[in-house]
Amino acid sequence: MENMTEQEEKMLYGKAQRRVRFKVHVMIYILTNAILWLLLYFGFKLFGVDFNVENTAFQFILFISLTWGVFVVAHYLIVYKWGRTWVEKEFNKIKEDHKRKKKALEDKSVNNLDSQTYKY
Repeated sequence: MENMTEQEEKMLYGKAQRRVRFKVHVMIYILTNAILWLLLYFGFKLFGVDFNVENTAFQFILFISLTWGVFVVAHYLIVYKWGRTWVEKEFNKIKEDHKRKKKALEDKSVNNLDSQTYKY
């Protein structure tokens, strides 16, 4: 593993960055939801309001938590399950396009040189 190319190192570094971003996303999700639910609970208790499912604030925070939770799950799937194959496919596609364009430019420049030498 010590003989990794620069390209492999960049790919691994990018993978590590995506995983760290996901972990930060999860921590923000947990902290934000904990704060929202605690504020809701103690706010209801402070003002003597019943903490029940029919309350609009409860429904709103529940909606936020569930919706954001779906995005956290999607983020997990992209980073840990599907992301690798998508990134590799896209990387290989870009690499092939780059090779094709480079070859086309080389062929074009060789053809231009050939046509210029025969113009005498």
